[in-house]
Amino acid sequence: MDIISKIKTTNGSIKTPALLPVCALTYGVWDVFIEEKVIPPWKLSESTLFSLEYVRNTKYEENIREGIHKLFSEKKPIFVDSGGFQSMKKGIERDPIEVLRFQEKLKADIAATFDYPVPLNVEISEYTKMLEKSINCANLSLENKMRKEMLLYACVHGFSEKEIDWYFSKLNKHFDGYAIGSLVPRKNDYKTLIEIIYRAKIHAHELEKPLHIFGVTGFPMLYALSYMGVETMDSWTYLVASIFKEYIHPETLKRVKMRMTGKIPECDCFICKKFKMEDFLGATSVPQAHLAIHNLNIFMREMKLIQEHIRENSFEELVEQKSKHNKRIKIVYEYAKEFMRNNPKN
Repeated sequence: MDIISKIKTTNGSIKTPALLPVCALTYGVWDVFIEEKVIPPWKLSESTLFSLEYVRNTKYEENIREGIHKLFSEKKPIFVDSGGFQSMKKGIERDPIEVLRFQEKLKADIAATFDYPVPLNVEISEYTKMLEKSINCANLSLENKMRKEMLLYACVHGFSEKEIDWYFSKLNKHFDGYAIGSLVPRKNDYKTLIEIIYRAKIHAHELEKPLHIFGVTGFPMLYALSYMGVETMDSWTYLVASIFKEYIHPETLKRVKMRMTGKIPECDCFICKKFKMEDFLGATSVPQAHLAIHNLNIFMREMKLIQEHIRENSFEELVEQKSKHNKRIKIVYEYAKEFMRNNPKN
C-alpha cells in the first residue's frame, strides 16, 4: 500500500486515504444542512466534493461570488468536479474554460477538468472521440488556469490498461492530480474497475501525484481502493439510500429497507442515540437528513478504521473481521490483492 499521506490545500490538508461525501446546493435536504438544522456532511469529513451542476443556477449562487466556503461555518477543503456527468445526462455542451472560470470563482481547493464521461454500449468511433475531447479539455484547462491556489486534477477515462497508458501519454505532466471517471455505469464490474484503477495509480505514482476515484465507492470498493493506495474517493450512497428510506446496517454495511423490517438494528452513532426509526420515516427533509447522516456516520467510521489499520499494518485482519458480515468486502479485496501481486509496478 503506497499512499500519499496528505494532500495540502489552501483550506487544510486531507489525510489519505480519505472518503469525500458528495454534496449539493439544491433544495430540500440541502437547505436543512446549510442552515445546520441537522449536522451537515461537511462537519463529519475532512473534505467534501461538490458537483458543479448542483451549484450553478441555485438560490445560493449569488452568495458564493467570493467563494463557496462563505456558505459554511468552518473552512475545509472542497473539491468541485466539472459537472461532466450531469452535463452528459442533460445533453448540455459546456465550454471547458467557462467551467474552469466558474470553479475558480468558487475558490475550489481542488477542481476537476471538464470531461465527457462514456456511457455503456457506445460505438467505438464515438468512444475514441469522447476520450480525445476529454484529453483536449484537460490540457486546455491547465494552460488557461489562473488561480494558482487551486489544485487542478485531470479527468481520466479508459477501460483497459492499454487505454489508460495511451490516455496518460497524451496528458500534460504538470497536473496536481488525476481523477478517474466513467465508472458509475460499470460499478458492479469489480475486476475491470480494479484493473484500470490500479493502472492509473501506477501512472499517478510515477508522477508523484494523488489519484481520485469518482462515484463507485460502496463498502467493498472502499476497502479495495484503500488497499490499492488510492488517495481519495467519493460517495453519494449515504444520501441516495436516505431517499429510499434505507438505513445502512452498522455491522453488515448493507442497506436495510426500514419499512419492510419494521425496525432498525442497534447503532451507537450520535444520530441513533438521539432518534428512533419513526424519526427517519417522515416525509419532510429533516427526517431524510437525519437518516443520511446516520448512513454517512457508518461510512466515515469505516474510513477511520481503514486508516487506523493501515497505520498499524493490520489491514488484512480488518478485512477478515468485516467479511464475517459482508462477504463481498473480502471477495473484492482478494481480487485486488491477487491482481497487484501478479502485476507489480514497473
